[in-house]
Amino acid sequence: MTSKTFKVAALLLVVVFLAAGCTQQTPPAPVPSGTTATADLTKTVNDIKGAIYRFGPPMRGVSDSLDNMYFAAKGGNWALAAYMGDVLGDYMEPTKVSKPDLYPQWDSFYNANLGDNSALRKAMAAGDFTAFDKAYTDTINNGCNPCHAGNGFKFIKKIKAAAPEANLDYSLKSNASENK
Repeated sequence: MTSKTFKVAALLLVVVFLAAGCTQQTPPAPVPSGTTATADLTKTVNDIKGAIYRFGPPMRGVSDSLDNMYFAAKGGNWALAAYMGDVLGDYMEPTKVSKPDLYPQWDSFYNANLGDNSALRKAMAAGDFTAFDKAYTDTINNGCNPCHAGNGFKFIKKIKAAAPEANLDYSLKSNASENK
């Protein structure tokens, strides 16, 4: 087969496959509401929503990540500090579904305190522990604790942990930009 014949054959195959893929298909008929299929789907969705953590367990992860972020920054491991800041957001993602009424509060808190232009992120990027410590304390005192109290959890008061977890090396020297 010559090169020209091969190119023509290949072009014809592409046209045939494109034509086959572009044929109009009839969409499935909608399931009328009130049917067993709709009820089953609603039950399945509600079961899934019920199995997703609400705020308690994710908040525990947030608290632990805040502590890890603090000790990483204190030890000069700025990449770990930035990573823990990212993990904070990850913990709360399921609450978009399980607690959609409260998620916007979390999202607002996260963007204000850990968003790209937040004091914590700027301090991490600069490797400035003094600025970080102030922003961290402000986040706890002016963000975490008022939110807890405002949502009926005044018995939950976040404080700086007295000591770091023993399962991470907070003293590895790094820059926040290393957190990819």
